[in-house]
Amino acid sequence: MHVPTARHPSRSSTDGFTLIELLVVVAVMSAVSLMAFGLSTEDRAQIRHDDTRLRLQSLRRAITGQLGPATPDTIGGFIADNGDLPSDLATLLQPGSLLAQGVQQPLFDPVPDTATCASNGGETPLSDNAALLVKGHRGDYLGSLTFNSHFRDGWGNEDGNSAADALNFGWAVVLKSADPNLTITSLGADNALGGEDFAADRSLNINAADWLVPLQGWNVRVTNYSGADIIGKKMAVSLLVFRNTASGGQWLRYSTPVADVCLDGTGDGLVSAALCPQSVTFAFSANCKAGDTASGASLVPQGRHLLLVTSDTDNTLWNSTDSPEWDTGKRSFARIDAVAGIALPEARLELR
Repeated sequence: MHVPTARHPSRSSTDGFTLIELLVVVAVMSAVSLMAFGLSTEDRAQIRHDDTRLRLQSLRRAITGQLGPATPDTIGGFIADNGDLPSDLATLLQPGSLLAQGVQQPLFDPVPDTATCASNGGETPLSDNAALLVKGHRGDYLGSLTFNSHFRDGWGNEDGNSAADALNFGWAVVLKSADPNLTITSLGADNALGGEDFAADRSLNINAADWLVPLQGWNVRVTNYSGADIIGKKMAVSLLVFRNTASGGQWLRYSTPVADVCLDGTGDGLVSAALCPQSVTFAFSANCKAGDTASGASLVPQGRHLLLVTSDTDNTLWNSTDSPEWDTGKRSFARIDAVAGIALPEARLELR
């Protein structure tokens, strides 16, 4: 007798998933979600990391005026305007007590401070058009990069100390006036010193060589085109440098050693029947700034400064009283652009 074979009933299209199948689907979807979330989180961290790097570049540009090698045409920024490093990052946004930018009359101090060469009273303002310089805090050096008057790193880090946060917006800032250099550091994803990968610190260092120019060995040639001979006179060359301080603009005077000069002014090569050149060269030395011998050279900030001829006889600007026969009454000035990393070229001053 034939016995029919038992068959399993087929699953209809309306049947649902089994519990095991549902669990497998959930597990797969969870794994995919976790992978996608991990990739998204890493992408966001990379964006913040790159943003921090770009913000550090913006800070360098705001302070030194450039990112790559500078030239007299590209020099600018906070240092060139104010003659010093900023004390904090908030100073890059608002001048505070610093002198605002404008056309400044340099101040010539016959006897500057012996330790700093800074003007300390009794100065003569130089109103000659050839002597005027544009100096002072010009406003927001970071332009449109701030948010709510703050400039934070790419992680949005904040300092737990509200006063410190208002000055440096969560960046770790160290200013060493003795060196002098400035270090600005983002504390990374963990907002703490140290760490690895995205938690690692990222810093900007502005060292002395990045913004200061040595004067030692710099030559300045003075040529007499006045039409009158000069003999038996003491002469030197000085450089006036602007520095913005909390108490206002200040002028520093650096000078070459004094020399007795004989300068032919008529073009015949003679003075009182003796041979005499029409030009003389002055050189700045290591100790031209009194009290500064540790560095081996006097250092001035990059930017535009004023060069002039001085008389050591009475510690004043060279003028007609220093040589009665030279009665033009004119002073001799030259604007000099100092650029960090580039040796100062020989400068020229003319007596006319």
